[in-house]
Amino acid sequence: MIRVIKHILVEPTADQLPRLRRIQAAVLARFPDATTEIVPGLLDDDLVVEVRLPLLHLLAWRGAREAWGDFRPAADGTPPEHPEGPRDAGPA
Repeated sequence: MIRVIKHILVEPTADQLPRLRRIQAAVLARFPDATTEIVPGLLDDDLVVEVRLPLLHLLAWRGAREAWGDFRPAADGTPPEHPEGPRDAGPA
């Protein structure tokens, strides 16, 4: 099966590890046949969720990625996977 590799960069913040977990959960919930791995980013403290996505899901990836936002809980506490979509939490 041909797979496409996608990267989601997570910069170092107080909620970096929970965000990494939310990203992996969201990806696997939307694309169960994808695989994810946390790998080092280009900078020392950056981490990346590397997603190996079957090629047949490539077109669906863009819409899903836009809907997920930045995986931060909204200021009102709404989780990113809320059916209405994530709200902007503002600056970190």
